[in-house]
Amino acid sequence: MDDPIKEHATRVYAADPLLAGQDELTARRGEDLLEVAGGIGLAAVERLNPGTLQACWSPLVVHRLRARVAGPDPEAALGALLDQWLAMPRGDEPEQALSVVWPSRDTAPVRALAVRGFAPITSLAVRRLRPGPAPDSGLAIRPARADDVEALSPMYERLVAYDAQFGWVKVRAATGRCLRESLESEMLPLDWCWLAEVDGAVAGFVIVQPPSRSTWISHVVNEEPAAYLGTMYVEPAARGRGVGAALADVAHQEAAAQGAPAMLLHHALPNPLSTPFWARRGYRPLMTQWIRHLR
Repeated sequence: MDDPIKEHATRVYAADPLLAGQDELTARRGEDLLEVAGGIGLAAVERLNPGTLQACWSPLVVHRLRARVAGPDPEAALGALLDQWLAMPRGDEPEQALSVVWPSRDTAPVRALAVRGFAPITSLAVRRLRPGPAPDSGLAIRPARADDVEALSPMYERLVAYDAQFGWVKVRAATGRCLRESLESEMLPLDWCWLAEVDGAVAGFVIVQPPSRSTWISHVVNEEPAAYLGTMYVEPAARGRGVGAALADVAHQEAAAQGAPAMLLHHALPNPLSTPFWARRGYRPLMTQWIRHLR
């Protein structure tokens, strides 16, 4: 079992030395083991309660495959794993989707995903940080306070509604309540949050999980402790005025000052705004989520 994993890691790390965690594949509770020539995978099913925050960011039933492939033809090995996984019974529950997260720079196997109807939907992107002052944007940016929840909640809802266009995020009956509760109980008291004001009105915000709260994702890079930029939104009327860039600069400066060598974030690849914006901010793909909806 170890040989495909080690060979997989050697290939992947040669393509992306910043990546971590590809040299192991430990089974978690409820996962099914899949094995083929040159490949090994672990399959799991995640079912979400529609009244929870997590269900705002995903279909309700997600079949996940974690895989490692090796040998002279990694595409064939991944294809064989996918075929075995796809043949597993799914039932007739609504809102089912398949998800595979793959190292972005390990391109040799990914045709196996594309030809089986998977599409790239989300990028986990990374940027290295260096200490130094944030550029002076001339904009009014300040730390958020507890009473800013009234301004933040509707903007956060508009962000979810916008991202829902791209096929993975979902606006639900509980979305507004869940977002507000998360802001009040976790984000505002525990995360780093800044607001930008234009002409005296709140025009955007950014929320960053400090390294102490981002361990759920920071293990994917070998430069820890990384911070995680979880949310950023700019009102449409304020776009094109440098608000997003200024918010990102402040977030980068604070994270670097606190000793984080890197910042991570997720963005929707079909979003015509976020992909070029984050590339200009110095982010590059680390892991790509490939998905296929089941009808």
